[in-house]
Amino acid sequence: MSALRDLTPLLKPRAVAILGATADARRVGGRPLSFLRRFGFPGAIYPVNPKYSEIDGARCYRSVADLPEAPDMAVIAIPAKGVIQAVRDCQAAGIPAMTIYTSGFGETGPEGRAVEAELKAVAAEGGSLICGPNCQGVANLHDRMVANFSSTLGRDDIATGPVAFVSQSGLFTGIVAGECHRRGLGLGYLISSGNEAVVDFADLLAYTAADPRTRVVAGYLEGVRDGPRLRAAARVAREHGKPIVVLKVGRSAESAAAAASHTGSLAGSYEVYRAAFRQWGVIEVEDVTELFDLIELFALDTPPSAGDRIGIVTNSGGIGVFCADQVVSQGMTMATFDEGTVARIAERIPAFGSPRNPVDFTLQALDDPKSVGWHLRQVVTDPGVDAVLMFFGVQMLNVEALVGEIVAANTLNDKPIVVGWMLGDPDGPRRLRDAGIACYDDPSRALKAIRALVRHGARPPDIHASPARPSPASKMVAEARGETSLGEDAAKQVLAAAGITVTRSILATDAEAAVAAAGEIGLPVVLKVESSDILHKTEAGAVALDLRDAASVAAAFADVTASARAYLPEARIEGVGVHEMVTGAVELIAGIKRDPTFGPVILLGAGGIMVEVMGDVALRVAPIDRAEARAMIGELAGLALLTGARGRPRADIDAVVEVLVSLSDLALATPSLAELDINPLMVLADGAGVRAADALITIAPEPV
Repeated sequence: MSALRDLTPLLKPRAVAILGATADARRVGGRPLSFLRRFGFPGAIYPVNPKYSEIDGARCYRSVADLPEAPDMAVIAIPAKGVIQAVRDCQAAGIPAMTIYTSGFGETGPEGRAVEAELKAVAAEGGSLICGPNCQGVANLHDRMVANFSSTLGRDDIATGPVAFVSQSGLFTGIVAGECHRRGLGLGYLISSGNEAVVDFADLLAYTAADPRTRVVAGYLEGVRDGPRLRAAARVAREHGKPIVVLKVGRSAESAAAAASHTGSLAGSYEVYRAAFRQWGVIEVEDVTELFDLIELFALDTPPSAGDRIGIVTNSGGIGVFCADQVVSQGMTMATFDEGTVARIAERIPAFGSPRNPVDFTLQALDDPKSVGWHLRQVVTDPGVDAVLMFFGVQMLNVEALVGEIVAANTLNDKPIVVGWMLGDPDGPRRLRDAGIACYDDPSRALKAIRALVRHGARPPDIHASPARPSPASKMVAEARGETSLGEDAAKQVLAAAGITVTRSILATDAEAAVAAAGEIGLPVVLKVESSDILHKTEAGAVALDLRDAASVAAAFADVTASARAYLPEARIEGVGVHEMVTGAVELIAGIKRDPTFGPVILLGAGGIMVEVMGDVALRVAPIDRAEARAMIGELAGLALLTGARGRPRADIDAVVEVLVSLSDLALATPSLAELDINPLMVLADGAGVRAADALITIAPEPV
């Protein structure tokens, strides 16, 4: 992973050159000069175009070599065939940063990718910062530097503010700028990253998050090439207390292919992106509406929530029940009020209302707004409440007084209050937003906003990987580099060396040895053919279970050997493994998968049908610690099997945690390990540990 880049020359240049400048502000080459002047850029602007001696009263230069000084940044808006030479010219003139509008590079196919590769090489030679190519450009409205050609920025009433938006889609920047204007939100940064030949999404997130004028960094993301750089950017955002809100597209195989053809992104598996976002405190949204809602939420400086216990105060019992359902379905918890809170609300609520969560104050808002404020204050100060939804349906009267009560309650502590306002007087939402309180016209949208505040409040500390040191287990894998995979016996030796308990086993080369091994291990036993060429023994019919006497063991030896040879005649068969049979355990799957974007990923899944049919799997990007491992276990739908459901003994969850951390350490120390599966991982009763009953390791031909 390369270090995140300092983008000051690109985003806060002291002077700007425009290659391909034109007087027509309707054309791409005419926008930078027009916008820089309109927004009052304080530095020098140098149009460059050999066709003109002046443009709109400004001297126009034949080339960057003729400029009176070396600007920090050059906008390149010329045909693709001249871009690489233009970059070289800028380098020769001492210009450190460039924004390349021009398309016709990696997004167009093999020829374009070859030209883009040359562009990257030229940039690397000169140490140049390049945004693009194939981008709409950059804008830093805080410092009045607008070199983005989005038509939306042509408005006279675009406001400066705390929102930073980074997009791998050029058009999307214009959409966001327009929506921020419609919602009265000010923009600080508006950046289209394009093909990201040099400067990438992570660089831009980190730089804008570190700016104290930014409150929220939002992004449209198709894919990243380097997962660890995204992790580093998220770390910067956390250190500065800034939320990152991302709309990730390219989730399916089909849409990921479309994204790659559009920007040349190398997208990893969406499930890994989702796991990485959760780990690193990135808030992912499901759609465009939620993206805009959360931009508004954080732009208003709404505080994060310390937990997920939600209190609801509303003028409708039906809406209250609906909201309670939404709280639970969105993975949060309905708060249980302190009995003192309930008693104080009951003092001033109508008899047909409800003083418990959700609070239904019925028609009080029509003639007694102070009592409505009283109820809200009791809920927001209750020790069992972390965040509050205040919801009004069709509220037309006493709007100013009700807004005043909400604003007053909002100052009592740091707990967030989000308001829902469905129909009714539209002046209410406007007044609330003016007071810095987020307001939505749909209770589901309001609760999604609260969920984002919960996630922002629960953002985990980043786990720094210790320097990877070779271990006995990693050395064993490294010494097997001539193989493409390790069979069960060798793989279990690696696991044992990594500190993971495996089932007892003995390799037998004939039936007599298998019977002796069964006697040594103790009946019943399991027989499995041992062959690094047969990865899935069950499919080959080369497994025999629950063998309870010597005759069964001898017969099974012949059966599994014959089945393996029939399944794959050319397979190398080292013998038959005689294995301890573990009973009364919960079966899980655990393993490592090396993702091309994010590196080693740790997997935990419920065993059997739960993982095959229901996809009951939790993922994390390595490294992980014990807290993260425990969180993975908590995500499994089959968690109840581990915690003692239906009279079962509680399973040894602590031992599973240690397995996951050991896998993380092994993955980081073993670059040649492409994949590792423990299937099944038998989890015994609490205190009895685990047993890896089967394992497979796939080895990369070269370190990944």
